[in-house]
Amino acid sequence: MDMELNLEMAKANSVPGVTKSVIRLFGENNLFLQSKESHKHVRNLTFQLLGPQGLKSRMIEDVDLLARTYMEEGARNGYLDVKETSSKILIGCLAKKVMGEMEPEAAKELALCWRYFQSGWFRFFLNLPGTGVYKMMKARKRMLKLLRKTVLTKRASGEELGEFFNIIFGEMEGEGETMSVENAVEYIYTFFLVANETTPRILAATAEKEGGLTWEDYKSMHFTQMVINESLRIISTAPTVLRVLEHDFQVGDYTIPAGWTFMGYPHIHFNSEKYEDPYAFNPWRWEGKDLGAIVSKTFIPFGAGRRLCVGAEFAKMQMAVFIHHLFRYRWSMKSGTTIIRSFMLMFPGGSDVQISEDTEVDK
Repeated sequence: MDMELNLEMAKANSVPGVTKSVIRLFGENNLFLQSKESHKHVRNLTFQLLGPQGLKSRMIEDVDLLARTYMEEGARNGYLDVKETSSKILIGCLAKKVMGEMEPEAAKELALCWRYFQSGWFRFFLNLPGTGVYKMMKARKRMLKLLRKTVLTKRASGEELGEFFNIIFGEMEGEGETMSVENAVEYIYTFFLVANETTPRILAATAEKEGGLTWEDYKSMHFTQMVINESLRIISTAPTVLRVLEHDFQVGDYTIPAGWTFMGYPHIHFNSEKYEDPYAFNPWRWEGKDLGAIVSKTFIPFGAGRRLCVGAEFAKMQMAVFIHHLFRYRWSMKSGTTIIRSFMLMFPGGSDVQISEDTEVDK
């Protein structure tokens, strides 16, 4: 649980210590789990879409429009499941950028598959009929088949794929390399899965209605950024550090041999020496801090080292837009909501809020 050791392990070793359950869900040939060179390359490709420039030029308008649309729908209905809604926004935005325009039925089926990917999927091992893992593996198979069919159909007809596929194939061809359709589909599947596991769960923990949020608007949301950082501190998207040691590692009087898997629990976010009253939700503790920092010695919500989450800025941007639009309405958390913390925060019964179009503030 030593913070310095966890950070040193994360920075010095790039091979993830992946469990059998995770390999099964992501696939044996997943590019994120391959060599340092493959991982570095797919990170660079992803950063073209999810880096600050890509978010500024490609993403924020779509996230803003989808957030407003789903929030208005929820206000008309009187309720909103925060996690499910943020998943719809996320997948709706990414699917368009990755796959381009999809057939309505295909898009609907893709969205339905996500319902089977519950928080905490990495904790389970047995793949037996009727279990959550079994349902997730069936959903994985359906998603891969759907993505593969969409890509092949579009390439055969000359129809335009999304921006991200253009980045993938264009970048590879530009370097004289090739990425098979199978690898590209596995890569996109992983991209969707990791993104959907991160932002919606964090959002679940946390006067006029003109639209059109700009990048400058997002960057000026000072207090919202403080709320986001505090949510990330409390929840943390990367509760463990898993690395395969690339060389012998000395820890005090002990030597951890190369090839062994290191599993760390960096609980620095709840260290009372670093955070006063650490179990209290207090956004003001971030006043005067660098709100743009993704990682530091006392703040590692997105991991660290060469495996630092490449979508960290995208996750924070989506949270900010979602919170911005939610607070244009009257809302309250549904009473009796069950919250469980087991490695990470989970909402087994959903994360419903009651929401109303009445925005008049009490005097």
